[in-house]
Amino acid sequence: MHASRVTAFLLTASAMLVSLAACATPVGTTRESMHPLRIVNATFDGVTSLAIAPSGSTDFHVIALERPLPGGLASVMVNVPAGDCHRDVRVTFQGERTLLYPNLDVCRNDGLRLAAGRTRGGRSMRPQGSLDAAGSP
Repeated sequence: MHASRVTAFLLTASAMLVSLAACATPVGTTRESMHPLRIVNATFDGVTSLAIAPSGSTDFHVIALERPLPGGLASVMVNVPAGDCHRDVRVTFQGERTLLYPNLDVCRNDGLRLAAGRTRGGRSMRPQGSLDAAGSP
């Protein structure tokens, strides 16, 4: 009876390790199909445009919004195109202010919170395209 408990424990532990290994997403990992990403706008400004590109690329794919996403915890689900797990997300607000969230792992994260003021990992972009570091909270 003791041997059956040990066997059951080992099988359970093995299944857990396989599940954990499947959750890891090294750089270069891809998704074959589109999947949802929730964008939460916790800023004071409305979002007028979203675009997603492979991390480090300038090949942004514009995500169509039915209407601007208002500030104040409004959210929207968007489909991330198939491709690499690590993406750059460019957000344009009313007034043409742009924020870039680099290297977001869309395979491990199912949402992105746009925060007012200083942002974690986001970089503000002037309309001319120069980048300024926004800092971390």
